[in-house]
Amino acid sequence: MKTIILGVTSSIACFKAVDLVKSLIKKHSLEVILTKSAGLLVNKTIFEKALGKGVYENLFYPGWGYKDYLRERKMAHIELADRADLFVVAPATANIIAKMAYGIADDLLTTSLLATKAPVLVCPAMNVNMWEHPVVQANVAALKKRGVFFVEPEEGMLACGWGGAGRLADLGLIEKEIGHLLFYPSRLRGKRILVTAGSTIEPIDPVRFIANRSSGKTGIAIAEEAARQGAEVILVRGMTSLEPGGKILDVKIETVNEMAAAIKKHIKTADVMIHAAAVSDFYAKEKSSTKIPSGKELALELSPTAKILEHVREWNPNVFLVGFKAEYKVSNKDLVNRARELLQRSRADLIVANDVGRKKIFGADSTSVVLVSSKKDTGCQGTKAEVSRKILSFL
Repeated sequence: MKTIILGVTSSIACFKAVDLVKSLIKKHSLEVILTKSAGLLVNKTIFEKALGKGVYENLFYPGWGYKDYLRERKMAHIELADRADLFVVAPATANIIAKMAYGIADDLLTTSLLATKAPVLVCPAMNVNMWEHPVVQANVAALKKRGVFFVEPEEGMLACGWGGAGRLADLGLIEKEIGHLLFYPSRLRGKRILVTAGSTIEPIDPVRFIANRSSGKTGIAIAEEAARQGAEVILVRGMTSLEPGGKILDVKIETVNEMAAAIKKHIKTADVMIHAAAVSDFYAKEKSSTKIPSGKELALELSPTAKILEHVREWNPNVFLVGFKAEYKVSNKDLVNRARELLQRSRADLIVANDVGRKKIFGADSTSVVLVSSKKDTGCQGTKAEVSRKILSFL
C-alpha cells in the first residue's frame, strides 16, 4: 500500500480536505499534517475522526530537548519525508507556495517538504487576485521547473465573494492525479523522448513574421507527462502561450530551419520523437534586412518550407516516431485518410490527427483527436493533459 502525506494549509477550502481524507484512506496509507493556521479554521478532531488516528501538527515534541532527539533518533519531519510515496498539499495557500519556492522551512510541513525525495503535488486555493499575482505565478513557475506537480485551481464563485480562478480543483480530479503520480511514475524510465511544440515563425523583415495560431499546449502537456512518467525529455519549442514545467531540457527556437537543426542535434540518441509543433508551411522568399515601410501595398512571394516529419527517419531510422496532422473543417473520413497518407509518407508509427476548424482548439485546454496507426484508428478527447497520457500509452 502506498503512503501519502497530506499537508493541509489555511485556505478556506481546507474543510474540503476532510472529504479528501475520507476518500484516500480507503485506498492508501495516509498521514495528515495540519498547519497551525489551518487548525484554526477546521478543528483537528474532525480530521482525526476522518483519518481514524491523530494528525501531525508540531515540528518538535512537547518537552523534548536536544538530548531526547539524539537518544531516540526520532524526528517527525524526517520520518514523514522518508515514508512518503507522494506528498500532497491541498489546499495550498500563496504562503506555502512561496515558502516552497524559496526553501523556507519553519514548521513541520515545510521542513518535511524540504526533506522528502517523493513527488510533490500542490493544489492551490485562494482569492483570484492572489492567484493571478505575478509573484505567485512566478513561484508556481519556479516550482514547476523543479518538478513539482500542480492541479491548478478552478474558476467559479469564491468564498471571499469574488469570481474567477482560485477555487480548489474538484476532488475527483485531484484524486485522479494522485493515482497517476503513485502508479505511473516510472513507466518511461530509461527512455529519451524528443518532443516539439508551439509555432515556428518565418521573418518578413526584422520586425514582422509569418506565424500560426498554435499555443503549444498539447506539445508541452506531452513533454510534462513524459517527464512525470520518468523519461528524459528534450523539448524543442517555438512560440508557446505557457512555459513548461518538470525536469525537461527546454530548447527554444524560432524558425523551421532552427527547429530542424535542434532536432538533428538531439534525435540520434532519442528513443521516441513526438512532433507536435505547428511548423510554418511557408517562408517569405525575399526577406528585407530593414523594416519595410508601412502604409503601402506589399506583395509577398511565399515558398514552401521543408517537411521536418518526412526527414526524421533519415536522421534516426530506429526512433519511434509520432507525428501530428491538423486539418480544417473536413469529414472524419477525410481526416483519417489524410493522416494515414502522412503516416505512410513519413514512415511514422503514429499520427495524431485533429480538425482545428470544428471548434476552438488553439489555446484551449481540451482537444479532440484521432490516433491513426497502421492497425487502427482510435478517437480520443479530453483535456490536453489527458490526451497526452493516451498518446504516451500508445508507446
